[in-house]
This record gives sequence, structure tokens and C-alpha cells, in this order.
Amino acid sequence: MRKAMSVTRENILELGESLIRSKGYNAFSYLDISSELGIKNAAIHYYFPLKENLGTSIVKTNIQRFEEMLENMKSHGYDELRQLETFIKIYIKSHRENKLCIMGSLGPEFNTLNDSTKAELKRMTEMILNWLTSVLESGKQKKIFIFKEEPKNKAVVLLSCLIASLQLARILDKLDYKSVYQTIIGEVTGDWRPGARDK
Repeated sequence: MRKAMSVTRENILELGESLIRSKGYNAFSYLDISSELGIKNAAIHYYFPLKENLGTSIVKTNIQRFEEMLENMKSHGYDELRQLETFIKIYIKSHRENKLCIMGSLGPEFNTLNDSTKAELKRMTEMILNWLTSVLESGKQKKIFIFKEEPKNKAVVLLSCLIASLQLARILDKLDYKSVYQTIIGEVTGDWRPGARDK
């Protein structure tokens, strides 16, 4: 019974995240989830009494997923370039699924979110920016990266580009997202050969 309850909760979280990333936080209701999963609204309220509870839990799940990715890269000894490529490929996958990332989805609706979801989204964003800054700074010291900007500023620009490019891809349905990826890598490594890092 407990296992079934856990599966139901995970299914709600998974679908809730998919709806946020495809439709937007304010564009879906618990009815969308219950209809899709074939459960009653009461079942959703059991796990997430308010929509803000669901939203906060989804952001926390993304934080956990990000932390697990960092731990995995560390255990496999990824260098700075491999780490950056791995992170960017998350956005390539999102583009393939025609979805925004959580930051890109919730950012425009930030002022309509409750305090707990805002706090977790801000924590996630700062965590990613701090990690990106560290990777860029370390890679620059090792001569893996050759950009001129301060690592922190470069991290902000890079993350902004990734988030905005997914949003732009929704408008320009023929956007070559692989070129966006190659351009970002080319900017930080100086390697502008077509397909140089396309593996």
C-alpha cells in the first residue's frame, strides 16, 4: 500500500513538472493532473494540499536532480569542459521535448508564486550559477577555457542564453538548437570548427 502511495506521489510530481515546463505554472490545475492520471482531485490534495506545495516540491526535486548530476560527474572525474557539455545537454534534451527548463518556466511567473516556491527557485538558480562560475573559473585557470569576462559574469550570460534559447525555440520552430550548443562551447574554448564538439 505504501509503495502504491509513493508511486502516486511520484506520478503527480512528474506530471506536474511536465505541465509547468510545457504550459506554465498558472496554466494548469489539479483537474489536469487527475484527468491524466485517472485519479481523484482528493488524491492530489492528500499529497499536496495546495498547488504551492506541489510547485515547491517540484523545484526541490530539480535541485536534488542537479545535485545528483554533480555528484555523478565528480565520481566519474569529468573535467571542466565535460561538465559544461553535460549541463548544456540538459537543455538540448528539453528542446527535443519542446519544454522549457524550470527556471525558464517559473521565472516569468515569479511574482505570482508563493514565498516557499520563490525561495526554492532562487536557491536553485544561485546554486547553478555558483557551480557554473566555479567550473568556468577552474577551466580558465587550466587553460581549458579562454574567455575574457569574469567567470561570474560569463556564468550569468551562459545560463541566460540557455534559458532564453528554449523560449525562442518555441517561436522559431526551425531553430537549430545544436548550433546554439556549439556556439556556447566555441565561445568558451575558442574552438569554432563546425561540429568540433558534436559527439
